[in-house]
Amino acid sequence: MPSAPSGHPIAVTALRVLRAPRVWLIPVGLLTVALSLITVLFNGSVANPGADLRDAPIGLVSLDKGATPMKGDHQNIGRQVVTGITTQDQKPHQKVKWKTFSSLDEVKDALGRNELFAAAVLPKDYSAKLLSLMGTQPVRPSVTVLTNHGAGSMAASMGEQIAESAIRGASSGVTAGILQQAEKAGAKVPAANQVLVKDPVTVTAKAGVHLGGRTGQGMTAFFYALLLMMSGFLGANLIHNMTDSALGFSANEIGPKRQLTLPQHINRRQTLLAKCLIMVATSAVVSAAILAVSTFALHLDLPHSLLLWVFGTAAVSAVGIGTLVVLTALGGPGVVAAMIFFIAAAIPTSGGAIPLEAMPEFWQWLAQFEPQRALTDGTRAIMYFDAQATAGLGRAWITLGVGLVASLVTGFAVTWFYDHKGWHRIQPHTLTRLRHFLHHENKPTHVEDTTSA
Repeated sequence: MPSAPSGHPIAVTALRVLRAPRVWLIPVGLLTVALSLITVLFNGSVANPGADLRDAPIGLVSLDKGATPMKGDHQNIGRQVVTGITTQDQKPHQKVKWKTFSSLDEVKDALGRNELFAAAVLPKDYSAKLLSLMGTQPVRPSVTVLTNHGAGSMAASMGEQIAESAIRGASSGVTAGILQQAEKAGAKVPAANQVLVKDPVTVTAKAGVHLGGRTGQGMTAFFYALLLMMSGFLGANLIHNMTDSALGFSANEIGPKRQLTLPQHINRRQTLLAKCLIMVATSAVVSAAILAVSTFALHLDLPHSLLLWVFGTAAVSAVGIGTLVVLTALGGPGVVAAMIFFIAAAIPTSGGAIPLEAMPEFWQWLAQFEPQRALTDGTRAIMYFDAQATAGLGRAWITLGVGLVASLVTGFAVTWFYDHKGWHRIQPHTLTRLRHFLHHENKPTHVEDTTSA
């Protein structure tokens, strides 16, 4: 670089920096592409949940004992209603995945395993009260919809609406048929009953999964999982930069101070191994901190605290090591790639805010291997469903384990390839010459490996 007469380097201005197109074109291009993709991932997942809804798990159980009208055979209208709902064509196709049960205990068990959004329960006197609507002492049957807020507020709300709408529609249709038969038989139905016939049931929603008072109606698990994911992602970026700074591959800047250490002779595999070990140790501390604040400062309902800490440690480690591998393999652009995978694509497909069944097929496919879904399923199972493996915890452990192994294999394979090809972060002979130069320059005094400005 040309020097000024005083011997100092010529100062570079901002305009001179901007004359190099790649200085600003590359970040602008990367951000434009990344944010366009993030926009698709975020907004595309919630554009039309009603139209995208597929296979929403809703339960049906009829406790109806049936009834015998004054003139006619014994009827079990509840069984007819359940059959009618489950066999009716759906628009859009397969919008609801109806699941029928034979007892109330089976329904509660399914809700307790997080297998249902909601379930409709027809009472024992369903037939008797529907038939009473044709007489002089009409009483509407009361149907109960059990909701599962542990699956998320939106999932519970959608489940309740679907179950109530189906029961009301089916009951109204059955009652209209009974009315027609009665009129054909010459029976006189009181005019006042016509209103009840059109709306023959009352529907009451009750919690099918009992959550604690400080669970945010099923949302605390999602935000807890989000904290774990952010801890892994941010922790990996911090560890990546701080370790590189300590090894002399980048400068360490704190406020106005800038410190640069002489690069160390270490290959990429050992560097990645060191970062991964630091990440695991950090994960244990961070998971404990999140748990402690949530328990003692926020007083959240957090059963199975020890298991939650272990799961949190594994989750932060898996996300952090995955992020470190991406940063190691891609360098600077790896930050954008890791953000897209671990944040932009992960949050919409987590099933935390919006159930996966209400997303387009591409997002449902993406959720199969996105780590945030595993984090959300795992925390929900621990917090709301007594840590049952069948409630999502088993799948969460498998996903985290497979993801961690895949990240480690990929990371060490890539770093071995880089090292084998001689693509060093700094050439060994360059490092030797630099050390020799510094030793020669500082020969009369103590040699310092660190310089600061």
